[in-house]
Amino acid sequence: MRGYLAFGIIAVLILGLGLGAAGTTAGISVGVDPTGIYMFSAIVELPIGSSLDIRAEGGIATGDLAGLMVGSLTLLYHRTFPPFDPFVGIGFGGALTPPPFTTGLVLEGAAGVRIAPVEPLVVFVQVRYLVRFTPEGWMSGPVYEGGLGIGF
Repeated sequence: MRGYLAFGIIAVLILGLGLGAAGTTAGISVGVDPTGIYMFSAIVELPIGSSLDIRAEGGIATGDLAGLMVGSLTLLYHRTFPPFDPFVGIGFGGALTPPPFTTGLVLEGAAGVRIAPVEPLVVFVQVRYLVRFTPEGWMSGPVYEGGLGIGF
């Protein structure tokens, strides 16, 4: 239950940050990894150039790793071909887990496409490849995500 409360607080903070900045997209996503762990995330993207965005993402996992929270900051490069906006990105963050799990540094690669069917709605699909470094070693794998965003 505390995990859902933490996710709610993270989502409100990230979405609130997005509402305060012009040209921002704020949204939510749902992802799954090959082992069946689901990730629910809040996302904010800020444009920093004509082809560059910065994305802040905070999420919480369910299933075998219930309570795993991942926060990341990703630099995205994109090219727009209306209504499609394909992107690739690289980022870093942290994974915070309750005992007996550990915490660690996360490196991230992302690739996907955003589609804007109507203003201001944005639909996106992406693959995030996460590499997590912990004292016990490193773990890695893809997370397949889809979500909705609203542009401001």
